[in-house]
Amino acid sequence: MKRVPVYIAAVMLLATAVLWTSISSGDEGTQGKTLYEDKCVICHGTKGDGNGSAAAFLNSKPADFTDRTFWEHHDEKQIADTIENGKGEMPAFDLNQAELKSVMAYITHTFKPLNK
Repeated sequence: MKRVPVYIAAVMLLATAVLWTSISSGDEGTQGKTLYEDKCVICHGTKGDGNGSAAAFLNSKPADFTDRTFWEHHDEKQIADTIENGKGEMPAFDLNQAELKSVMAYITHTFKPLNK
């Protein structure tokens, strides 16, 4: 009889771990989108094409994340470095590593063209 509560506890613990993992993964995607909307969309636009509302006032067009040639000339390390340190008219953003990882994942998975 004592084994039944142990099995129930083990199943509940496993279910909690699975649920927590799926929630955490969703939070990272949500965090990346939120950071992009808060810090990037004004210049890079909602579509990631460099046509944000502030883009017209800049001397050079912001990067177009939907352009295949952008990704051919910039690896993720270079993009992360630009986010952290700024470049040209783009300011540096003070993000912790989890925030940087989540915004990089959002940009890559949302805007990077698929290889064909």
